[in-house]
Amino acid sequence: MAEATPRAARGHYHHGALRQAMIAAAEEVLAERGLGGFTLRECARRAGVSPAAPAHHFGNLTGLLTAIATLGFDDLATAMEAAVTAAQAEGRSRLAAIARAYVETALANPGRFRVVFGQRGMDRLDPAFRAAATRAFGILVREVRLSRGSPPLHRPGEKPAAYALDPDLPEVLLAWSAVHGLSTLLIDGALDFLAGEGGRQAFLDRHAARLFALLASALPATEGLAKDNAHD
Repeated sequence: MAEATPRAARGHYHHGALRQAMIAAAEEVLAERGLGGFTLRECARRAGVSPAAPAHHFGNLTGLLTAIATLGFDDLATAMEAAVTAAQAEGRSRLAAIARAYVETALANPGRFRVVFGQRGMDRLDPAFRAAATRAFGILVREVRLSRGSPPLHRPGEKPAAYALDPDLPEVLLAWSAVHGLSTLLIDGALDFLAGEGGRQAFLDRHAARLFALLASALPATEGLAKDNAHD
């Protein structure tokens, strides 16, 4: 019986469906074993294809991980943009909204999230990966700058390296570090002793509003910061 599923799947996953099947199988492996137990052979086995079959779509393990990471950045960007739209319609803080969206996206698919920010076998020069990463980071930059009253950057997605010269970069890094750190702590179970019976989602529901409001308030307006620096 153990062989039935792969053999049955082998006739189904071909042409365009193979890519989706491999990604689904890969994320299943990631959820069960993490990156340490992740192999192309195991992903192919679960997708019901030969170990050589995925080469057409991904080339190798690096290609598969890069495809998953690209989807992860797309997830983050889509969730943050949806949060901005909802927050704006309801008169809430856009920055606090994208912070929560970031954490909830990470909790919804922790395996994919780990690949996005992992150091194992990633092709960071892949055009689709770079476009997705730049889009997600650009949303964070935009919302931090808006919260501080800074003018928008000129075509920020065109040259990612230009972000290094952004005068608001320290505030962007503070916001990113806070939401990414919280996401990682929750995924790793480091806060389970505080979560109680309700679990991680209940913990987030209980504390997210105040936590992310504090984060937004920690990023002073540009004018006020300039005055403070003038007295240093």
